[in-house]
Amino acid sequence: MIQAPKYKNIKESVMLDIRSGKLQPGDKLPVRTELMEIYDTTRATVDKALSELVDERILMASRRAGTFVASQKQLNRIALIAYVGKQPHGQIFLRFNYQDMYGSLQYLLEGRPVEIFTPDAVTAHPELLESFQFILSNPLNEKQLDTLRGALKSKPTIIPLNRPFEGYSFVSTDHRRASQEVTGLFLEQLPPDSEFIYLDAAFPDPYVGSVLELRKNGFIDACAEHRRFYRLVKAGLEGHLDYIADISELKKLNLSKTAKTCIISPSKCFTGAVLRFLHESGLTLDKDVYYADFDNYSSQMDTGYAITSVLEDFTGIAKAAVDMIDSNTGEARFIPYYIVNNPFSKRG
Repeated sequence: MIQAPKYKNIKESVMLDIRSGKLQPGDKLPVRTELMEIYDTTRATVDKALSELVDERILMASRRAGTFVASQKQLNRIALIAYVGKQPHGQIFLRFNYQDMYGSLQYLLEGRPVEIFTPDAVTAHPELLESFQFILSNPLNEKQLDTLRGALKSKPTIIPLNRPFEGYSFVSTDHRRASQEVTGLFLEQLPPDSEFIYLDAAFPDPYVGSVLELRKNGFIDACAEHRRFYRLVKAGLEGHLDYIADISELKKLNLSKTAKTCIISPSKCFTGAVLRFLHESGLTLDKDVYYADFDNYSSQMDTGYAITSVLEDFTGIAKAAVDMIDSNTGEARFIPYYIVNNPFSKRG
């Protein structure tokens, strides 16, 4: 009679403990040295048995915490679609400024079956996602999302991150409301003859377009609410990773010290160019010209000015998305945002 390899006996023993209820979902297995003593075998044999159980998703392994019996939530396969790639050492390489969000996702989902895909890969081969229960997507626009959902035979939960797409279980900042609120802050404080300008931006990367449109609409909402005229001024970005701001249309305007001007930018990418333009024109920030942007966490350090800015809670987006997966609730939700550096409150 041929005897089964020892690692298979270890696998069967662990499975028997799970089936009998001795090991419950979420229970932690003994450390490797204890298992070696229990089964009177080598580390390599224990590693092979546990590795196969992890591959079969019976167990879940974490470098930080150890090896556990998988729970149902840990069995859910999760796909992350983003402009990212994996470096040789396994770290996530980010193409855009979402370190907090992706870093938090990587930490919160550690030990779970997560795979990372680029938009191009899933557009060309949507069948790659057929076996996933949840799909997290940051960069896709609504058309691409609808195409993807229509191409999938299974019905996974698609969760857009930081993109509030109607009909999806999104987790996002309310970009339109945030833009309306930061614009309203200036509308309430500046004289009626002040000029309000919005940098109507175009990015080289099309995936940010939906957010830019929401922010522009929020600006228009605020001006309409206060019955104030406004001007949309075209702006653009050149380049790929290191953007170069093009505010040539703004520079053509005859901004002066005789009337207050407020400029709302949809992105901090334009802030340096706007500040240089003000300096060259002899205009003073928060005196002649008021300015606000988005996601400018380090304006004081980067520019020497405390720029009024809407800050998004990217870590909160990651936590809410994981909570949505674990609770299996599909209710879309907005994450709080914060407006910092109010130039009027600073004056007391």
